Amino acid sequence: MPRKLVMGGAVVTDVPTAVALYAPKKVTAATWTLIAPFVRACVTDSQPVSPWAAIRRMSTVARFCDWALEEYLPLDREVLFTPDTVERYALTGMEDLRLTSRRTHRSDLSGIGRAITRRAPWLPQRAALSRNRLATPYTPGQVAGYLNAARQQSTPARTRTAFGLLAGGLGAGLMPGEHLIITGRAVTRTGDGTTVLTVTGGTKPRPIPVLAAYAPLMHTLAGRHPDEPLIGVSNDASKNRLSHLISHVEIPRPLPPLTASSLRNTWLVTLLAAAVPLPEVLAAAGLASTGTLIDLLPHLSRLTEADAHRTIAQALTAPPRAAG
Repeated sequence: MPRKLVMGGAVVTDVPTAVALYAPKKVTAATWTLIAPFVRACVTDSQPVSPWAAIRRMSTVARFCDWALEEYLPLDREVLFTPDTVERYALTGMEDLRLTSRRTHRSDLSGIGRAITRRAPWLPQRAALSRNRLATPYTPGQVAGYLNAARQQSTPARTRTAFGLLAGGLGAGLMPGEHLIITGRAVTRTGDGTTVLTVTGGTKPRPIPVLAAYAPLMHTLAGRHPDEPLIGVSNDASKNRLSHLISHVEIPRPLPPLTASSLRNTWLVTLLAAAVPLPEVLAAAGLASTGTLIDLLPHLSRLTEADAHRTIAQALTAPPRAAG
């Protein structure tokens, strides 16, 4: 016999009631107020077969829409429920979920998308989500190439966008949407000379110590543009504002495409290679779990066996002593 669904102290036996009573636990009340009508409409139109199926879909779609707001995407089913957007969410918006849960969420969103859209280009079911399908970090040589390309842009606006993206991505690991809201006033210097970029306008406010290699560039941009986004101002009101800004940057053909996600992962690899403690990496990156970091391990250099043995052995040279 199926387990009873109890909501608000009453047993729920029909889909409309389950949809109406559902309230997410991991979405803020303010955000839920904004997205609830859209989430309910999408789940209802997807025609779940049972109240339990409806609750599962409500949870999945609520998380998806919460992420969409962070990415400045409109609550439009023909925009959100597309293969590309669902795939992007699966790769970048589920860091706190296990791989099996990420696969399940992606499968559910794909099924809902096929049911509630008319124009989205849905194809047959995609292959299973791979752990290593993430934005590839750049090599040191590629980073040097991007910095050189930024100096050679044909217009001041393109130069600003290129340097702003590189400073924010390589120096502070900004998430894609954060590039659009970080202004010069977010950049400060502590008493010991550390440059700090403070994210306040996004959904994951946090201070980020800027890598010393990029601190001078960050201060230069901040001084020139105290009240505007460091990457430049865009009059484009679409969901692809950042992509449109980046598309104007001229990148030499041998270099791979320049993306905010790859820049962020390059920054994460830099922190991991420098042995920054994991709690501090998570705090600076605005991450809730180490899922993304595990996926980046193949991009880290290994020590020789002798060096690895020595490093591990020297992690503790004497046992703790009782207080005396």
